[in-house]
Amino acid sequence: MSLKRPNKKTAIIVATYETDLGLVLNWLRLNKAISSASARREVSGAYAITVKSKMKKSELNTLVKDRFGVFAKVI
Repeated sequence: MSLKRPNKKTAIIVATYETDLGLVLNWLRLNKAISSASARREVSGAYAITVKSKMKKSELNTLVKDRFGVFAKVI
């Protein structure tokens, strides 16, 4: 029995600048891809936010990468 959950619906979005993170968050809300988001936090020179997704993490990653490229990543 594995402790990992492969289809986990939470993801962490990381961006270098706070404004980039805000744009990503608004884009995901506009596309109804997320249901909730935590407060923004600074992590080693970048900004991160935890979101609860309505889709798989791989689909969320594709949505973010298609729009923002290297400026944001989904972990």
